[in-house]
Amino acid sequence: MPRARNPNRELAFKIYREHHGDITTKEIAAKLNEKVRNITYWKKADNWSKKYNPKGGAPEGNQNAVGNNGGAPHENQNARKNGWYSKYFPTKSRNLIKEAEEAGGSPLEILWAQILTQWIAIIRAQKIMYVEDKEDKTKELKKIKSQSKLVGPKDKQKTVEVYREEEYEIQQAWEKQANFLNAQSRAMTTLTRMIKKYDEMLHSNWDIATEEQKLRVERLKTQIENPELQYKKQHDKKKLKMQKERFEHQKKIDEMKVF
Repeated sequence: MPRARNPNRELAFKIYREHHGDITTKEIAAKLNEKVRNITYWKKADNWSKKYNPKGGAPEGNQNAVGNNGGAPHENQNARKNGWYSKYFPTKSRNLIKEAEEAGGSPLEILWAQILTQWIAIIRAQKIMYVEDKEDKTKELKKIKSQSKLVGPKDKQKTVEVYREEEYEIQQAWEKQANFLNAQSRAMTTLTRMIKKYDEMLHSNWDIATEEQKLRVERLKTQIENPELQYKKQHDKKKLKMQKERFEHQKKIDEMKVF
């Protein structure tokens, strides 16, 4: 026998429509004494925004838009009851705040967002700081010293550089790799602490946690503990050690040649 439809589902949309969409799921949940996650699910599953305003404008026949280019004015503050958000936060940040409110804004959800941010940063760093091989050096200009003088007739004098000295900082491949591995190690330690904290918070509120909240951290652990990823980390450490030894050996040979 199919499960009876929750009467609050229709009432929630009615409240959303009465407020012209300018109300958070948290506020709707408070009015109905309903769980925030249920309101959030209904809003997405029933496509409230499209159901309320399917054509993306005013209802058919409405004259409010006559002479209007459409949409709210730039940096419009009607979306917030308190203009403080609009004054100090950029648009993207305000959107994220609204999404967090609609998701319930619980400490568990905030921590999960931080975990994902940290994990994404680690993955991006692997691409940005990738060392191709032992010849993958970085040469960065650190300082320039120069002297100039005026030459030519007084009425047609021009400045000519007569001396120039450039100072570069060169990072060998093994140095870059060492910096990367150290940074990754610190980042992974932070991520591990955050996941442990998430587990503790999750189990302390196990009865009210959603299935998604229970399962997603296990999926992330599977990604982090991927055997291929672990093998690559060990391989990179061995490769780094060999490169460093070769570099030190070549350095000694070069020093002997000088003398």
